[in-house]
Amino acid sequence: MKKTLKRMTSAAMALVMAIGIGATAASAAGPYADGNYTAKAAFLHEKQDKPSMCSVMFDHDADVKVTGENAEISIYAASPVPAFPDAAPDGTLKDVVLTIDGTAYTAVADNTTKPSREFDETNTGFGLEAGKSYTTQILTFTIPTAKLDSLANPTTAKAFVVPIMNMNVNFRFTLTGITAAAPEVAPDATETKGMQITADVQAPAATYTVTIPESVTMGTLSRDTDTVTAYKVDVTAENLGNGYVEVSAPSTGVLKNAENELAFANSFGTQKTSVTGSMDGQFTVTAADVASAVAGNYTGTATFTIRYFAG
Repeated sequence: MKKTLKRMTSAAMALVMAIGIGATAASAAGPYADGNYTAKAAFLHEKQDKPSMCSVMFDHDADVKVTGENAEISIYAASPVPAFPDAAPDGTLKDVVLTIDGTAYTAVADNTTKPSREFDETNTGFGLEAGKSYTTQILTFTIPTAKLDSLANPTTAKAFVVPIMNMNVNFRFTLTGITAAAPEVAPDATETKGMQITADVQAPAATYTVTIPESVTMGTLSRDTDTVTAYKVDVTAENLGNGYVEVSAPSTGVLKNAENELAFANSFGTQKTSVTGSMDGQFTVTAADVASAVAGNYTGTATFTIRYFAG
């Protein structure tokens, strides 16, 4: 009876322990959702509780990118090291290896992008000053996402340090404070508005001059044939564009000698132009009218009307 009771008690205790272990696993950090994170990286001495001699060459702000089961950890080393600008043209570090639970993860080195990062340690030997920014070499490890939290404990690492040392250096690495990176700030709402622009281009001033002959002499009129006398009206026009000058005259008129009259015809009619040139006309007195006219000196006036029409 006692043995049975002991067995039942043992079984109950084992069940309680199983429940306890399950609760602990459920409360552990992770898994991490896909996205970008920031973290603090520390580079410790291989055996002692102090920073490694190469710690100063690193920016201690690391970036983490989680994509499903894989996590990319990017750390940044000064490149070149300011005190030795020509010592490592291909990168400050080579063959950087992180070992987690016996598995080695080798960093992919990028010495081409060379982002500028602000450093937080001063070391005159390396020419680094806290608070200043330096170009860097990117070293990226790809590890299982499930292993991220284990990096809170010191993990063995090694690297070949090119400047000054020119040898392999063993150290320990930790990654803590993994925090989701701040989302990129979307720009405020953008809108566009049009502004109407108006402007006037003034046409050049239009000018014109019409010159009517002051007088025309028809000479001695013939009783046998019609007397025809030609004349010209000159027009000077500038910048009229689509405008024009119109000149017109009555088709008939009268020449007078005291009370005597003699009719004449004017062929000019109505003419128009927008350019400089001449307009032709002629006066005609018929022989028949001259034959019946009283001898003497006859004079008269031909009236011209000038109009300007803008375009």
